Amino acid sequence: MTEHIIAIYVIVDDILKANGHKDDPRSKMSDAEVITTFLVAVV
Repeated sequence: MTEHIIAIYVIVDDILKANGHKDDPRSKMSDAEVITTFLVAVV
């Protein structure tokens, strides 16, 4: 299961980077981590 979560994170992070997304420097969690947490919780 851990490998699947890591794979989801990498894919989400790559998509965000490809679209030129920048994280807010004040945040403690990256947007990719937040989206990954959401996707894993939904499943």
